[in-house]
Amino acid sequence: MPFETRASLPGPPCPPTRRCRLHPQCRRRFTPSSPRQMPVRALGPDPKGGCPMSEAITLLVRAQMLIDGLGGPPLSPGAVAVAGQRIVYAGPAAGAPVAPPEARVLDYPQGCLLPGLIDMHVHPTYYWEEPDSATYTYEPENALVYTPVMIALVAAQRLREALWAGITTVRDTGSVDQIMFDVKRAIERGRIPGPRVYVSGRLIVPTGGHVHYLPGLANEADGPYGFRRAVREEVRAGADFIKLANNGADLTQEELNAAVDEAHRLGKKVTCHTSKPPSQRMAIEAGVDTFEHGTPSPEEIEQAVARGITWVPTLNIGEEYLKWCDRRRFDPDPEVARRAQKEYEETLEYREKKHASVAYALRAGLKLAAGTDSWLGGVRFAAMADEVRWLVEYGASPMQAIQAATLWPAQAMGWDEIGCLQAGKLADLIVVDGDPLREIAALDRVQLVVREGKVIRS
Repeated sequence: MPFETRASLPGPPCPPTRRCRLHPQCRRRFTPSSPRQMPVRALGPDPKGGCPMSEAITLLVRAQMLIDGLGGPPLSPGAVAVAGQRIVYAGPAAGAPVAPPEARVLDYPQGCLLPGLIDMHVHPTYYWEEPDSATYTYEPENALVYTPVMIALVAAQRLREALWAGITTVRDTGSVDQIMFDVKRAIERGRIPGPRVYVSGRLIVPTGGHVHYLPGLANEADGPYGFRRAVREEVRAGADFIKLANNGADLTQEELNAAVDEAHRLGKKVTCHTSKPPSQRMAIEAGVDTFEHGTPSPEEIEQAVARGITWVPTLNIGEEYLKWCDRRRFDPDPEVARRAQKEYEETLEYREKKHASVAYALRAGLKLAAGTDSWLGGVRFAAMADEVRWLVEYGASPMQAIQAATLWPAQAMGWDEIGCLQAGKLADLIVVDGDPLREIAALDRVQLVVREGKVIRS
């Protein structure tokens, strides 16, 4: 039915239990203090009868297919209606509300609607592998190349690329000094384009631990109280969550327990770099919310399932590192070639173990989250389509791989307003060309990107 003004509405006001903003009598009875208190309704009549209730639709997207991220069968055709920053309808195209003349309507007859992608492991401020920077090395003096301003510009460029590729949310799992806090604020204030950013600040490591040699990246601590202090320092700086790093057993269990306990006490989620045993077991026992990398054993996977912990396996960077080692095996410098051969063989073995871990995790019901960790030179930053493709190669179904890049990360981090296409959620959505359930590579053919109701790419 057409939109009706308040003056044209006949009859008595609605019952007291109804919240109507159209009748003058109703308006006097119910005056919400903020827009968030108002019920979100699509344009059209109230299905229960009575006064029409509306939230002006600003965007309507229709596509041949809709995958809402919740794991159910896709809808064909599907539609999403947006009012301001939020979704007011997501479902069959036939049931979509009629958009007002001023709304933007986009049709994709060969496209698939999906939630905006979430990359759970990024490092926008890593600069050591840039062509004009020092190599990824153990000599810290060689890494002092980029100024903070240049690092911030590099981060801004990478985040723009991520958003253009359909990644509407990223989790920055370790950054140089406090640069990412400023980059995040610039995005939030609309000064630069970018995805929604959650920042951990510096990695918290023991003295001499993981990446301690890279300037500005590590917050070194010792002992349970030292780790509690380090957590408080990162939270004070503005951290949205805490990142710990444990290469094997660099940390003691007491230090890890103290850090996780302190972060949770302060209301922050915790993730942990766990590249080698027994770091996965230690992180799971400490009660982290997610753990990164590694090859967890069946026992560790079952323990993680029981505790509701999510694993971020970071598959694509492992595959890219294997290619990098393979190329260097033929370096004219015999010492470089010898080391590369050793790393190549070790990475092949690691890859086989990870295949087994991912396969068991999928059977056991462990939730996985896609994270690219694109730190290696020559690897594109916004490689989420590659990460999801490798999840399928490692045994996940296309739907599981899509959920690992949408719903499951949001659930792991408690991000209730994103991760799926549902009425009331923030309007983060993308359209890709084709059917990703038949061809997962379709995620690399992004046609539309919408973040919080704003069309970024179309």
